[in-house]
Amino acid sequence: MASRRRSSKQIPYRTYGNVAYAPAYEGNASPHKKEKTAPRPKQRPLIRGKTFARTHVQVREAGEVSVFAVMGFLAVGVLAALLMFSFSQQTVLNRELNDLRKELSVLESDNATLSAQYEKVFDLERIQQAVGDQMVRPTTDQIVYIDLSEPDNVILYGEERTGGIAGALQGFQDVLSSIAAYFH
Repeated sequence: MASRRRSSKQIPYRTYGNVAYAPAYEGNASPHKKEKTAPRPKQRPLIRGKTFARTHVQVREAGEVSVFAVMGFLAVGVLAALLMFSFSQQTVLNRELNDLRKELSVLESDNATLSAQYEKVFDLERIQQAVGDQMVRPTTDQIVYIDLSEPDNVILYGEERTGGIAGALQGFQDVLSSIAAYFH
């Protein structure tokens, strides 16, 4: 153990847990304590008759603000505002889409119930018995087929499409009016 002494001439060690410290060690590298002195600044030897020139630091003058930089920051600001506006529109449209999907599922279930009720009311055998022999199948000249292979093209009544500069101005006006409507 650390507290036992083997001989009377042996110097006891201090212990701290498993670490033993030398008895003369107090934080210095040498066993003798030195007084701490402040370090002296380095001094250059003076040369008589010679003058030293100070070095001049070149400082860059403040530049003017570039018109292109201002326009760039404005463009970034406008684009950031438009991006936030489009995100808000997307949020509103997603909410409306959710509501419409819920309404569609309700309407589909209503359609299924009403179709079942319709099937019950209009039974072809019962109608045939009520009409008798007067009801006949249609002939080929009475059947009309509709070709729906062409793409749909819908124009709302009273809406005119303009192109060119007038169309671009109209579109810009629509965007501004929708922004104003959103914030009011």
